[in-house]
Amino acid sequence: MAQLHKLGLLTAALLLLLANGSEAYAKTDRDLLTGHSTPMEGSLAFQFFDLASQQAAIANSTGIQLARSSSARGNYDDVLCDRDVARIRDAINNMEEWALEFPDTWGRLPVGFFWGHLISMGQYEECVAATATYGNDLNGQYCLARLNITQFYRKVKQRHEEFSRISYKQTDPEIFELGVCVPSTCSAEKTDALLKYAIAHLYGNDVIDLNYQLVQEKWCKYNAPVEFRGVDIFAIIFFSLIIVFLIASSVYDYVQTQKSAPKKPLFIAFSVLHNAPKIFTVKKVNNPNVIHCLNGLRCFSMMWVVFGHGYMTFYDLPHINRNKFYTWVQTPYSMLVQNGSLCVDTFFFMSGLLMCWGAFREMERTKGKLNIPMMYFHRYIRLTPVVAVVVLYIMSLYRYSGAGPMWFKLGIQDQRCADTWWATLLYVQNYAFPYSICVSQSWYLAVDTQLYFLSPLFLIPLYKWGKKALIPIAIFGILCLGCTVATFLQNDFTLFRVQDDHVDLRQRLTYYPTHTRIPTWLIGVIFGYFLFTRNRGRQIPLAKHWVITGWVVAFGTMLADMWGPFWRILPDTPDSPLIEGALFEPLSRSSWALSIGWIVWACYNGHGGLINDFLSWSFFTGFSRLCYCMYVIHRIVQLVNAARLQTDTHFSNYDAILRWWHDFGITLTLSIFATLAFEAPILGIEKAIFGRGDAKPAPKKPAVAESEKVVPTTEQTADIAPATNVVEQEPEIQPIASRAEDPSKA
Repeated sequence: MAQLHKLGLLTAALLLLLANGSEAYAKTDRDLLTGHSTPMEGSLAFQFFDLASQQAAIANSTGIQLARSSSARGNYDDVLCDRDVARIRDAINNMEEWALEFPDTWGRLPVGFFWGHLISMGQYEECVAATATYGNDLNGQYCLARLNITQFYRKVKQRHEEFSRISYKQTDPEIFELGVCVPSTCSAEKTDALLKYAIAHLYGNDVIDLNYQLVQEKWCKYNAPVEFRGVDIFAIIFFSLIIVFLIASSVYDYVQTQKSAPKKPLFIAFSVLHNAPKIFTVKKVNNPNVIHCLNGLRCFSMMWVVFGHGYMTFYDLPHINRNKFYTWVQTPYSMLVQNGSLCVDTFFFMSGLLMCWGAFREMERTKGKLNIPMMYFHRYIRLTPVVAVVVLYIMSLYRYSGAGPMWFKLGIQDQRCADTWWATLLYVQNYAFPYSICVSQSWYLAVDTQLYFLSPLFLIPLYKWGKKALIPIAIFGILCLGCTVATFLQNDFTLFRVQDDHVDLRQRLTYYPTHTRIPTWLIGVIFGYFLFTRNRGRQIPLAKHWVITGWVVAFGTMLADMWGPFWRILPDTPDSPLIEGALFEPLSRSSWALSIGWIVWACYNGHGGLINDFLSWSFFTGFSRLCYCMYVIHRIVQLVNAARLQTDTHFSNYDAILRWWHDFGITLTLSIFATLAFEAPILGIEKAIFGRGDAKPAPKKPAVAESEKVVPTTEQTADIAPATNVVEQEPEIQPIASRAEDPSKA
């Protein structure tokens, strides 16, 4: 009997074990099929709805309830919020798929948290598409909560290796961003209260600072009917009309061509058939008034602009190894970005050179006179249309170009334009709103336009008095250099921007102001004066050893400007004294411009060899005709591409180059459209109304004067006008027909 009793007990235990095993297996099988595993059940995402329902019950029983709230995007109702949270909880317990989507879309603790990956976005699209199966009155709302984790991070025993990284902003993380999905009836205040309750219940009060607001309405989004504003409707009608004009004008051009009938200039202003060949057709012009190498310099500088700005945007992406940046800035490669602003000085130099060259040709024809009002007028109407179109897009259709967690952070360009758009169209944004420029890179257009308006003060004395005017001009440039040095010393600005604690102030005082750019621009003006008066139409011979010396000095100077201060950013190198940064910033700009001047002079005089052949490649001629539109458009392309991201990224030079290629390709495509739709038609209309470029005066004989100003030429055509319309086949170099050079801010 005892043995039978023991056998019975053993059999019962075995059956119980089998039953438990079967249950566990079934549960495991269920978990594998549904993804509803035990760790997920215990996660904040799943526990939130259960705890939130508990909190709602407590609030209802005590009579403490948040009042019904409203916002610009819709009405929230806390009673309905509690109802919907309870519905989701019950459906989750019942393993209903539509309800499981809510916690499924929440962010989790990310990979690389201790490498600076402080955002877990979750699944935005799944959240805003979530809805109950039994009706449309329960929909998902995505919020990017911002959790203050300073209390948690104080407990982390760090390795104390900060000395191996640059000191710039290398501080303990403060905010962790977590994507959450809640019913669309829940207000930001209600969600904030529920999330704090859930966090306190699960993790206690010493992990997250619960006094900090975790959820804000501007960081929440749910699917709602699109309601077009007046400016949106205007933009849609405007862009639609432009497309109609392009089609109608092209059809008219085609029909008239088939009939061999004359064409009215105004009717073909928008014709793609008429304007496209002016962009893509390249004619090699052997003309002393053409400096071919400028096209290559312009194109490479434009690519450098997109490259530098691309890294600025690339840094803000949700990298899983974000802290890699702090060691990246200590690499030689990073100097291409950190000192990338030198390409700005290339453009300012070319702007001054071409301004002087064009003005002297104009005054040569008019016996020393400039029609200054018309000069300003033509400048404005040639520069502004593309800028105005970009501003219109930002203020209207930009908000519909993307969505998601990164859009909350980067897709805010329209907010910057709300109050500052007018300053952009008047080209005073670098002084009026230096901290919130509407089209961020348009600070250059403002500076270059202001220099254009000031140019008669320098050009007329240079033309009339020749070298006598150089002394006061040079003194003025030196004073502007001294002003930059004094600004650096007064505000304790450092050698590198990444080490500066006041980068925005530094930009406002030393980067955007016009007076800080005058020295480089004046170097271009003076260089243009000598090139026009002493060099035009002939090549100056130079001994080979002097040519080699010139190239070595020029390249050596450019290398020193680019990589000279690199050793100062290394972790075991002492910080530079203030005077070093104060002198390096203005002097590197000027020396860079002088080096570019040597390249231009050597190529123009036949001492460039393969460098001149490459920079003068006909491919760059067509490419350079798109540079202005590329400059105005590229930044918004980069911001849209970055703000649309909904997945994590990886920080590396290779990944940055990949992003550069697709940003560059999209920008190039849009620039072709913008040139054909806006820039070329404006120039065609201008030509039809004012008749510019119809008559080409006969070449004048040079005046035999001390300045030896003019050398006989056989043509009055050129390709080097300061941003002369890029789609005219034979644009004349005239200041009143000029447009801004293409700039950068790296």
